[in-house]
Amino acid sequence: MMSRQKSWIQRTIVILLFAIFQAIAIYLMAHNSVVQQAGIVRFLSAGHHFLWKRQKAIDNYFHLNTVNKELAEENMRLRTELFKYQSVFIPPAPLDSTFSCISAEVVHNTTSSHQNFLIINKGSVHGIQPEMGVIGDQGVIGIVQNVYENHSRIISLLSNQIQINTRIEPGGDIGSLAWNGKKIHTATIPDLPQHSQVAVGDTVVTSGFSQIFPARIPLGIVTGTTITQGTFLEAQVSLFQNFNTLRYVYVIRSRHAQEIHNLLVEP
Repeated sequence: MMSRQKSWIQRTIVILLFAIFQAIAIYLMAHNSVVQQAGIVRFLSAGHHFLWKRQKAIDNYFHLNTVNKELAEENMRLRTELFKYQSVFIPPAPLDSTFSCISAEVVHNTTSSHQNFLIINKGSVHGIQPEMGVIGDQGVIGIVQNVYENHSRIISLLSNQIQINTRIEPGGDIGSLAWNGKKIHTATIPDLPQHSQVAVGDTVVTSGFSQIFPARIPLGIVTGTTITQGTFLEAQVSLFQNFNTLRYVYVIRSRHAQEIHNLLVEP
């Protein structure tokens, strides 16, 4: 026991002496050799630069959430401006500011069931109402279902509960897009006339035939077509929007939605 303790003390003394002699050697080198001084300065500068970059990276990480929110707000303003220069219906409809956006953050999102949904951190106090459309940076997200004061539930496009009125460009064929219930990045337009001139590579956008979504909001690209029931052409669509990476969305508000709704339900 005593021998082990004595050996530990000896090793400790040796390490301390080595560190002291090393420090003295560096001190003498730095004060008696210009070359060594320059080398030491370069070493210390490199170490300082390395630590500064790591600190900057950490600071940027913790400020990333603030930056993302600012970008979402800026996107909301830009999208609202864009709506002013889009035709609400088929040209030559007048250009106006019928639509505007409310930005929101996704606090819950499902993608693995047949009736997927999202929850966002905006509600009635922010001007959100049921049946408003919701879009993301890459395309359509879904439709507002239930609204509370500070949160709202969104029926996802990845749900068998909704269909989106679409136009296939450049041909202009109209159809209803629905999720196929299989993969989160694919959907179908099953009700096209058999004579439709739809081709692989055509772009699918919103038709504008409702006050839920403006015209020409992107949805996806046609990847194939098949004949169903002997009379219809079904188009397979690869969706633009990645639902696994959703963070911020934009709820679309229409000034004329209630007026048009009242006209549609009149006897």
